[in-house]
Amino acid sequence: MKQTQFMNGLKKAYLAYDRLMEKQGFYVVLAVCILVILTSAVYTFHVRGEESRTVTLEEAESAGGSQNAQSLAEVEQLIVSQNADQVQPVPTQSPMRMHQPVAGFVDRDFSLEKPQLFAKSGMWKIHGGIDLTAEYGTPVEACAGGQVLRVWKDNEMGLTVVIRHEDGYESIYAGLSSADYVRPGDRVMQGQTIGHVGNGVLEESDAEPHLHFEIHRDGKAVDPLAVFLGIDG
Repeated sequence: MKQTQFMNGLKKAYLAYDRLMEKQGFYVVLAVCILVILTSAVYTFHVRGEESRTVTLEEAESAGGSQNAQSLAEVEQLIVSQNADQVQPVPTQSPMRMHQPVAGFVDRDFSLEKPQLFAKSGMWKIHGGIDLTAEYGTPVEACAGGQVLRVWKDNEMGLTVVIRHEDGYESIYAGLSSADYVRPGDRVMQGQTIGHVGNGVLEESDAEPHLHFEIHRDGKAVDPLAVFLGIDG
């Protein structure tokens, strides 16, 4: 009985569908086709959008290095151009570090308060530098970088070179046998040869060949050994 009722219901539904298709079948098929077309269009647009986004990311990864580098270079250049007038040089170490112009030992000390006896003249005098003994002709080096101020020869100091340095320092090399390496105005580097050891200053000619060496700061003689040790105050 139930099976018969089900079959009758199914036939009625089919007949209703058959009558609908006879009357409005064209519109139903058209609607289904439009739905299919819209679904396909949406799917295609989505797929192409994903592909486009993937390509963009790949291009960014491959080209991003040079683009970022260019941008960074442009930014750095902008910073440099903006701060060009504000760049300051690295300050010199204070106190300035100098080294001995020759490797000889100190034969006569620095002394501005206690006079020393100079045997040849028999006179007691203060000594505004140190005497560094070395063989005649030993190369004399600039104790620090700077600019040559003077090169001259007289009866008191002999052949002499004066170099100006930073922080108000000047170094004096006297009693040289030669000074052919430098002229006034030359820039010299620390350790550069400026001359050769001679017989020393005339007043000190009773000593062995040596370099009479002085350091002045702001026009006042200071102990070179203190400068070498970095304790010049």
